[in-house]
Amino acid sequence: MSDQREAVTPNRRGVKSRERVLDAAERVMATEGFEAATIARVVDEAGVPLSSVYHYYGSKDGVLLAVMQRGAERFFADVPDYDKRSGTAVEHLRLVVFDAVDALERHPNFLRLVIAFSVQPPQAGNGEISDVVREVRLLALKRLRRQIAIACDDNARSRAVDRVARLALAAIDGAFVAASADESITLAQILEPLPDALVAARRALPRARNHPNGER
Repeated sequence: MSDQREAVTPNRRGVKSRERVLDAAERVMATEGFEAATIARVVDEAGVPLSSVYHYYGSKDGVLLAVMQRGAERFFADVPDYDKRSGTAVEHLRLVVFDAVDALERHPNFLRLVIAFSVQPPQAGNGEISDVVREVRLLALKRLRRQIAIACDDNARSRAVDRVARLALAAIDGAFVAASADESITLAQILEPLPDALVAARRALPRARNHPNGER
């Protein structure tokens, strides 16, 4: 038993140290900006040796890339991807929207970084960071298209559903920024009308004729 503990403990400590580094880097970048997240600042915030950061991630770019990859995995793991509609179209989309709200409230720093890096991509990481941000946006749109199509009994590949999904994503982004800037209102309160608005937007757009799967 003692031999097993000796073999496992260093690995567990290593995992905890890596998580502390990523937690610290995410906090600093989200609240103070990318440039503020120097290795020295991250080390100070995380309370780990400088050598550990370089050992785990190699550089500041490596830390940022790991922060974004971990953030994407955590966020999408927390957002259910439903296979069938629950209730009416509005009820289903209300479930989808507030699942997203719950996930964003658990991981606010991640979305702050996604929005910031979407507007101003960091000149770092040989484009890998921008690739992660792009993949996050594309996956979010794909999931929204799927859920809107399920809610409205539609084709997820249609132009109309894509337009509504982009509207939903823009609304969530904007609401997150607004809630971050004004503590008197919550993200959930801002997004309360969104499910009804999405269904109304889809109904206002034409469905394709003479095609069993809708618009292409």
